Amino acid sequence: MTNFKATTTMVAAIAGLTALVALPVAAAENLNFAYGYPSTSAIGLAVDDYAAAVKDRSNGEISVKGFAMSLLSLPETSPGVRDGLADVGFVLTPYYAAEYSTNLYLHEMNLLISLAQTPTGKEPLAFTGAMLEYTFNKCPECLAEFKAQNQVYTGGGVTPLYNLLCKDVKATTVEDLKGKRLRAGGAGFVRFAEHFGAQGVRLPTNEVYEALDQGILDCAMLSAPELTNYNLHEVVTDITLGVPGGAFAGVAAANVNADRWKAMSVDSREALLWGGSQMTASTTWNFYTDDAVAIQNSKDKGIKIHDPEPELTAAVQAFVKQDLKTVAALFRDTYGVARAEEIAADFPPLLEKWYGLVEGVDSKEQLQALYWDQVISKIDPATYAQ
Repeated sequence: MTNFKATTTMVAAIAGLTALVALPVAAAENLNFAYGYPSTSAIGLAVDDYAAAVKDRSNGEISVKGFAMSLLSLPETSPGVRDGLADVGFVLTPYYAAEYSTNLYLHEMNLLISLAQTPTGKEPLAFTGAMLEYTFNKCPECLAEFKAQNQVYTGGGVTPLYNLLCKDVKATTVEDLKGKRLRAGGAGFVRFAEHFGAQGVRLPTNEVYEALDQGILDCAMLSAPELTNYNLHEVVTDITLGVPGGAFAGVAAANVNADRWKAMSVDSREALLWGGSQMTASTTWNFYTDDAVAIQNSKDKGIKIHDPEPELTAAVQAFVKQDLKTVAALFRDTYGVARAEEIAADFPPLLEKWYGLVEGVDSKEQLQALYWDQVISKIDPATYAQ
């Protein structure tokens, strides 16, 4: 009898242990990240940093796999993230003016950096910080626009100053611009082209090479790192620095599918916010450091580098001042941005604050810490985007 009881007890213990072993272990999150850039580009390297940052912050519970120029193209990324084809995506808001009108308005204020009183070259770093802070803390309309597209905003990014990248065209005077076909990445750049008697052509960056090569474009208004990212140095013959100026700031660098976000734990959401700060810093810093390298590489390849004539510089400055005065009314009346004038008054002082904040930044790590400490760490992952 005793042996029978012992045997029964042992069997029960083994069965209980087996049941415990059979219980499902909480599976790690596996996320795919779609971005329409080469894997070796500033964006591709930033995605690698994002994946590493999220994995580390989540103690290995979240794995992110990047898909470069394959899962979704740049124009497909926003609807793809919305519909769950990608868990995370590098979204460019100017492709979707109707859906992201307020976010687009903030981007259109990028020309402010061309008016910096004491330029240091770090203006894009500051504009990124100002965009980040304003979007998270002072622009409920911006966040509502992302929510309407079933997305969660976790970070941004800004390119270096824009130049004219041309094929068989030297464009250093106002007269040189007349009649030229210029690639424009947003409505502000279209207005610039039209102001100077040129034609603004809206094209994704990955179509610029072919358009220049086939003569569809005379010049592309782009930052210098795109010469390397898209091998544009193979077709570009002339570069005019600082024209049109401004930068591309219509970037939602790591938008997360909202359904996926809501299904995650608070700790996992916090890890993605941390990753958003890394993605923002890496995107902006990689572009910042790649800028001078790209210009030097262009010189080495025989591409002619031009400075604009003084009369063109003065004309560009005049356009910027005029455009900043009219863009608020344009977005209020055309896109329904009700607070356009209020935003126009609020944003410049915030940008001035960020000029001071980025002054001592000398590394990507410092930039990430700044964006995290000043803005993203203050977002509550338990309630954000719920």
